Amino acid sequence: MPLTSDEIRFLINRNEKLKSIRALYEPLWQEIAEFIFPRRVAVGSQISQGAKQTERLYDSTAIHSNELLAASMHGTLTPSSSRWFGLKLRDDRLNKVKEVMDWLEVCADRMYLAFNQSNFNSEIHEVFLDEGAFGTACILVEERPLNGFGFAGLLFRALYNSEYCIDEDANGKVDTLFREFELSARAAIARWGEKNLSERIVKRAEKEPDERFKFLHCIFPSKDNGEFSSFYLEVEDKRLLSEKKYIEFPAMVPRWSKSSGEIYGRGPGHTALPDVKSLNKARELGLKVWAKDLDPPTFEKDGAVIGSLRLYPGGRNIARDKDSIWHLDSHARHDVSQIKEEQLKQSIRQIFYSDQLKLQEGPEMTATEVQVRYELMQRLLGPTVGRNESELLNPLIERIFAILMRASSGRFQILPPPPVILARMGANEIDIEYEGPLARAQRMSEFAASQRLINLGATMYNVKPDILDNVDTDAAFRNAADVLGVPSKIIRSEEEVMKMREERARIQAQETQKQDLERLAAGLKNASPVIKALEGAKGAEGATPQA
Repeated sequence: MPLTSDEIRFLINRNEKLKSIRALYEPLWQEIAEFIFPRRVAVGSQISQGAKQTERLYDSTAIHSNELLAASMHGTLTPSSSRWFGLKLRDDRLNKVKEVMDWLEVCADRMYLAFNQSNFNSEIHEVFLDEGAFGTACILVEERPLNGFGFAGLLFRALYNSEYCIDEDANGKVDTLFREFELSARAAIARWGEKNLSERIVKRAEKEPDERFKFLHCIFPSKDNGEFSSFYLEVEDKRLLSEKKYIEFPAMVPRWSKSSGEIYGRGPGHTALPDVKSLNKARELGLKVWAKDLDPPTFEKDGAVIGSLRLYPGGRNIARDKDSIWHLDSHARHDVSQIKEEQLKQSIRQIFYSDQLKLQEGPEMTATEVQVRYELMQRLLGPTVGRNESELLNPLIERIFAILMRASSGRFQILPPPPVILARMGANEIDIEYEGPLARAQRMSEFAASQRLINLGATMYNVKPDILDNVDTDAAFRNAADVLGVPSKIIRSEEEVMKMREERARIQAQETQKQDLERLAAGLKNASPVIKALEGAKGAEGATPQA
């Protein structure tokens, strides 16, 4: 049902109220952007294309540290080189069924392929950059426009913090997004068509096609069901351009950490800002002192110098005596300044986990050392990983799965149909299992403990041979395969293993029986001469003597 004029005005006014809340954070965001994330300068205002972004910066430690943190999170949480998630059913009994395991494996593989065929990897990196600097990030997940039937792919869009406003539900979950943006007149016509736009934009497109106009995208929960309403509005003319329904909330808004009573998050950029500003000022003052020492100010007696001073290399100056000109000696201690700067740099790197997350380079880095480093990352980023899973990754994967499942209809089978056993048993809840390097590092302690236990049992075997009866080696092997991320398609089901073992036992029993019969026959063959001799001797004893 189309919006009324009053409803359109209400949405525009609501956007202004949400912007007033966001405005409380913008001065601090602006400072963070200037010193830590220069590409986000002009928070809350229009960014001029080609404008200088680093003119107030004298040190890039914080910029590089934030980039390293984002790259580390990208490489360990959502790596593009390997599949970083898997699917499992909540009923663990079904996860042991080979047909179900293969179906979940195929679904995860095709979802991962859909991620890699989209712009996900470039946009998720922007999300991690925003999260580290500002503590809040947002990524919008939609399907690419499609003219016909089928599925055109996924479209991800990382939104700038000065572009959107959010609101939470009663449980602190973000369920409302208002996004204000600009488009050129020709781009607006290409997106919504001339009949949906105001006459003002259509006329301007004929003379000034590149003139930009303001639009508003509103997403919020519907009143009558669990879906989400989406409206595109033309702000100045208060005109509805399009509307649709989302079954899942299409925006993921991860927050590094969140203070009580606040909507937007806080991240390492907030913590590091005092040190970053101090380091920047120290570098500015240090460069001025350095310049004075390299080219110090000169003094000369009044009237003692003939002509003007020539301070360039090889310049000749004429003075009445040698003491007529002298330089200022600042007596600056550059070593003290460098020590303080290095302390500030180290503090900034620690706040952004740069030293802890950076893997040392060189052939001397063993697999065990890499694993230990990943375990260290897990301990450092554990709380952040948990919040990212609940606010970013879980809803992201659930939405992608739902989109692909809805698109798998008719002859467009993106995801295979679920096995019959799922429909028969009523299993409709799927859990997500993360398989990235950081997620796997969280479970490697479990694998290492099992390995140490089996090694201990093998050591004690000579003393007590039945000690390994305490270990379910099949369960240990399957758990190791699960922790190591071995694809389920190369692991046989328990039923297949049981049949193989029963067949092997049957063949072995037949072979044993055959060998027993052969040994019995050989024994009888070897005993036949003796038996004949005994029978002959018995016959001789029983014979009657003849006269």
